[in-house]
Amino acid sequence: MLKLWFFVLAVLSFVSACSDPTAIIHESSEKSESLSEIENCTIQSPCTNAAKLLLWYSSKLIKGEEEIGVTVTLPSDMVIKSAFLAGKEMNMGYIPVFFEQEKNGQFYATTMVGLCTTQVMQWRLTLNVVDNTNQEKLYDFPLYVIQ
Repeated sequence: MLKLWFFVLAVLSFVSACSDPTAIIHESSEKSESLSEIENCTIQSPCTNAAKLLLWYSSKLIKGEEEIGVTVTLPSDMVIKSAFLAGKEMNMGYIPVFFEQEKNGQFYATTMVGLCTTQVMQWRLTLNVVDNTNQEKLYDFPLYVIQ
């Protein structure tokens, strides 16, 4: 009797997991449309905030498990103390990002994030910035990664 219930449960799980092929086509076309709208900050269109920080990534479309270049320009009285990436919708842990100063006020880092089960994963890059009075502030910037 237990084997029969297990078999029925397995069949019901399989049947409920299957879906209408037209829904799959529609769903995948929605995903491809949403991918065309995803754009990360680039040098042509950098992210900025009220503190006059500028940030841009090496590419508009970034894939998981590929190197990402990140450039940050700060006012002259600020430096980056630390930085990390964290998944916004999903707990992916923290990935430290190590910036090096290239020239006065401009910092550069390369990093990488893993793949996710979703078509688009939103990450959050958090910068811990220190000014010349030793005041620390955190600034968040979005990062969108595709499969």
